[in-house]
Amino acid sequence: MVSGALRHALSPENDGDRDLIPRFRVRRRSGRWLSLYGSLTEPSGDRPGETVIIIGPAKPEEVAWLNVTAYGLSPREEEVVGLVVRGFSNQQISRTLFISENTVQRHLSNIFEKVGVRSRKSLQN
Repeated sequence: MVSGALRHALSPENDGDRDLIPRFRVRRRSGRWLSLYGSLTEPSGDRPGETVIIIGPAKPEEVAWLNVTAYGLSPREEEVVGLVVRGFSNQQISRTLFISENTVQRHLSNIFEKVGVRSRKSLQN
């Protein structure tokens, strides 16, 4: 799939294809997420460029949206989750979103209830 997306991105059929980024996320049996990225090596001499697939652990912010959409969080709750997975404290979230720390805590409580977790760490997994 990554290789096909890379070929498609390198030979776009329409304007929408020009913005394609050849990457996918897959969930391992352990529940952890992996990111797969496609790239093309530079041709050298008589050797053509080769397709390269890079596989690595997905960053929390890369998969947070999957959890957000699955649990029906509000747009503000989505913003809070995005900042939590980036490691922001309640105080930092409060300052970034221009809301009180009590409101941040209320959003987190709602998020935890909807997602079925009890802590920020559980939210990131």
